[in-house]
Amino acid sequence: MTTRSRHAIVLAAGRGTRLGRGPKALLPWNGEVLVTRAARAAAEAGCSVTVAVGPAARTARSWLRARCPAAHVVEVHDAQLGMSASLRAAVLPLVVTDAPPHAVVVLLVDQPGVDASVIRRLFAAHVPGRVTRATWHGVPGNPVVFGTGELCSAAALAEGDAAARAWIARNRHLVDDVECADLGRGDDIDEPADLASWPELRIPR
Repeated sequence: MTTRSRHAIVLAAGRGTRLGRGPKALLPWNGEVLVTRAARAAAEAGCSVTVAVGPAARTARSWLRARCPAAHVVEVHDAQLGMSASLRAAVLPLVVTDAPPHAVVVLLVDQPGVDASVIRRLFAAHVPGRVTRATWHGVPGNPVVFGTGELCSAAALAEGDAAARAWIARNRHLVDDVECADLGRGDDIDEPADLASWPELRIPR
């Protein structure tokens, strides 16, 4: 798979309601914020990048211009509907382009343990017509690599905060799981207790 065939979507439009510290995309991380960390990881893995942003979109755009200027930013105006809305907004540019990527990795902004090495492994294992999903100590999770056609179908099925989950459940026979725990961590940041696992997050009390 060539570099130009790789694309990444970063889902970063959530409000961070359960965490209670505003949009998770803007959580500070080693001198930057989570949205730029995710976008840069994708770029370092050889991907073109689309970032779906919601609340505080202006601030997110400013950070991305400074730290990952090649990223294409899509504002999700119905972000309150959940990750499904973010996925649809990010997929739309792929539908209308004359040269869609061969494969797309879908990344969650609140998984700081996913770096370029994880993304590269998933792309290296990806087989056209199938879906490649990261597992963490045997537990299926994210990121996930799709062909563009499969991803468009997944976006059409998505509802609420489930993103591509409904499509994967219907098409489990097309999903290849790839262990990634030796490269990083797959846990995400949803609730205040999760912050203790990440000393890199410098959040004032």
